[in-house]
Amino acid sequence: MNIASPPANGHKARSSKTRSHLIEAAIEVIGAVGYEGASTRALAKTANTTLSAIPYHFGGKKELYLAAADMIAEHAAGRFDKALDPLDDNSIADKTVRLEQALTNFLNIILENAEPYSWTSFVARCTYDNDEAFTVIYERAIAPMLERLVQTASDVSGRAPDDEALRLRISAIVTSIISFRFLRGIILRGMAWSEIQSSSIGQIEGMVRDLCRSDFLAANRTK
Repeated sequence: MNIASPPANGHKARSSKTRSHLIEAAIEVIGAVGYEGASTRALAKTANTTLSAIPYHFGGKKELYLAAADMIAEHAAGRFDKALDPLDDNSIADKTVRLEQALTNFLNIILENAEPYSWTSFVARCTYDNDEAFTVIYERAIAPMLERLVQTASDVSGRAPDDEALRLRISAIVTSIISFRFLRGIILRGMAWSEIQSSSIGQIEGMVRDLCRSDFLAANRTK
């Protein structure tokens, strides 16, 4: 009796599922113990697959690490791009308002904390290490966002897009917003909050708008 072989697409589906599980495991384990502390055995066990699955699907631990970063970067790029839609909204004549709306949209993405906790830990670790995984996330998601914000800030302030002081200020605003996810303990303890409430979000949004409308972006460079 001949037993029919399973369809090729069934194999592809299982292979894709294994890849996804390994990427999820990499985010979870590396987010918890760091790249150096994450053994391939621990990665395979967390993914509930065999040790040989890592070289089969990715080539090695490093390639798996970069694949995990790439998945996060793709997700973040889509969300950030959507948040910055106001920058291209010609129905809003005042570019300062466009900048405010884009930054408050970005702020709300950060405050939503919608992604798994392990993602935050993973990104925090590779950001601190400033390694190849962070390069992937930065170049695919963060750098394009910064460039769009800098260009609008340039239009608002009259400073050139390559002006270091302007770029530093935009980078500082973006970093400050991101800190509400990665350094949230500081704001919670500093404000004696147990969590960031919706009323608190309004105050933070107001702070971002104040920065956009202040002379922060137009301030003269210190000689």
